[in-house]
Amino acid sequence: MRRHAVKIAVLALAGVALSASRARAQGYGVYEQDACTMGRAGTGVAAPCNASAIFYNPAGIQHTGGNKWDVVLGGVLIRPSFGFHDSVSGATTSGPVNNNLAPHFYITRQLSHGWAVGFGAFAAYGLVSEWPTTFSGRFLGYRSEIKTGYFQPTIAKKVNSWLDIGAGVDYIRTLVDLRQRVDLSSQTAAPGVTFGNLGIPLGTDFANAELHGTSWSSAGHFGVMVHPWRRISLGLRYMMKSTADIQGAAYINQVSTGIILPAGNPIGVPGGTPLDSVVAPQFRGSGPLNTPHASTNVALPDQLVAGVSVKVTNQLTLLGDYQWVHWAMFQQLTITTATLPTVTLWQDFKNTSGFRLGAEYEANNQWMVRAGLLYHQGASPDNTVTPLLPEGARAEQTLGVSYRLNPHTKIEAAYQHLSQQDRRGRVVNAPRGQGALFNTGVYTGSANLFGVSLVWGR
Repeated sequence: MRRHAVKIAVLALAGVALSASRARAQGYGVYEQDACTMGRAGTGVAAPCNASAIFYNPAGIQHTGGNKWDVVLGGVLIRPSFGFHDSVSGATTSGPVNNNLAPHFYITRQLSHGWAVGFGAFAAYGLVSEWPTTFSGRFLGYRSEIKTGYFQPTIAKKVNSWLDIGAGVDYIRTLVDLRQRVDLSSQTAAPGVTFGNLGIPLGTDFANAELHGTSWSSAGHFGVMVHPWRRISLGLRYMMKSTADIQGAAYINQVSTGIILPAGNPIGVPGGTPLDSVVAPQFRGSGPLNTPHASTNVALPDQLVAGVSVKVTNQLTLLGDYQWVHWAMFQQLTITTATLPTVTLWQDFKNTSGFRLGAEYEANNQWMVRAGLLYHQGASPDNTVTPLLPEGARAEQTLGVSYRLNPHTKIEAAYQHLSQQDRRGRVVNAPRGQGALFNTGVYTGSANLFGVSLVWGR
């Protein structure tokens, strides 16, 4: 049975590894990095709001409202919701609604001779995809969590009256917590006989696989701002790709089935023997399912954003951004463990484009209001729409407001609603390129985001 147990473990870890990659798909990228820019749909590359330019365009830390110091502290609360309607059974399953906080902190300092420096800490990724452990897709994954902290020292230079340049270095801390159940009925009990042949029902939980790991990685971040005319600004930023070398522990724990084997069973044990006791040694000591170490390399794609800002009047500003993300670098993912064979998983992601439009209106010296619309494609092809991240093309609407508390302090607030295109997807494993043949239902998704930032400048 050892050989078959190894197969079980490889499948379990394969699904968990897939979660790690899918957790970095477009649906898990957090572009809302301060409430001001969030209120205008993320349009910030040509005219950043404040010190959050460290994220939106490093060159923009030159433009902080004439303040020598600029500080931003806040966070974005993200509440995603996913559901699945099974076309075969007619059943509908809803995932729990999680509250996920993506904090942000920025500080900049204007120096002499056109130089500026800054430091930012933000969470570029930070959502959770979760389903009930009774969901039919739990054998692909019922929980995928990723938390990433970016720490970016930044420097910028005003080259002349119309050109600013900037650059930063990202030090990235990544943590993953990924979980999956393993189905017993499809596993081999004896040569030519599966547990399903012994009467084990389809969907019998046999093991729980988890992967917990961390890594440090790095990337570069560059920005340019051009001011060809007094009321028009152009911006461009490029964030380099990186790789998170995840090192951690893989836990495959037994889940009790309560099944008693009948007499004359192909396994060759006496009738009345609990099945759990037969497989238990595989999870202990030197058993192949006791594999404490696991590692994988997870790619973080590079992205390019270009934008324009037009100050129509002294009170009204219109903005537009285009974002390209190199998700096609997710073609495969390799998992290595201490005791199991190396597994390669094919991802087949595709590059995505996103479009953002924003507006900002200064009502008076205290109040400013914002609004915006954005649309971006999904990175997953039809073959890889699963419960790990059932993403699709998304349309989003934003509203924002700013209130000045005193000459040096103001508070920003924003709301964003995300509507996702329904997508047909699957709840079982499938060979590369054939996943769409196993699509048996429709995934739905939406989210509500709430952002608050406190801004101080002097």
